[in-house]
Amino acid sequence: MNERFKILLKYRFLLAAAIVLMLFSNSYAAGGQAEFKHKYLSLTLPAGWSVKEDATTGKELIGWLQSKSIPGSSILIYSFRGALLNYARVRIRGLNELTAAYPKGQKQLKKPKKIRTEKGYKPKVELWQGFIDAGSMTVSLQSPMAVMKTKKSWILMIGYVPDTSGVKMEEDFLKILKSAK
Repeated sequence: MNERFKILLKYRFLLAAAIVLMLFSNSYAAGGQAEFKHKYLSLTLPAGWSVKEDATTGKELIGWLQSKSIPGSSILIYSFRGALLNYARVRIRGLNELTAAYPKGQKQLKKPKKIRTEKGYKPKVELWQGFIDAGSMTVSLQSPMAVMKTKKSWILMIGYVPDTSGVKMEEDFLKILKSAK
């Protein structure tokens, strides 16, 4: 059991490192797609957003969105299936992802709030702030997070953006989420 925990911690660290590199990288996916499509979810993207095609790394991470208009921003999309899943368990998975991504700590900026999508889904959205080391200084980022039950799976979306662009990211995150089909 102890070895499994060590492997899990290594995986979380690699994911956090990938997110940090992604946030401060100037390379974006070529070509702007207006839609994200997966067998469990379809999303319409606002102007400036694109799908990173080679981003899926397993059965749970199904998509990675990036914005050219909001520097350093991205959204990871996860899909979970199983009879024992519910909102609380998927939210805990999201909180674990945030804990791994923000080793210097995190705090909740906005409590979960239910919204309604075009298709009638009722995701709960919340906003987090996290802290990471970037060189010799601590940097704060914002992360909107949404948990949504669709007909085929539970969807978890987590955004990452520097604090200075948090308001614009939150607007785009909600637009993308509300377009879920």
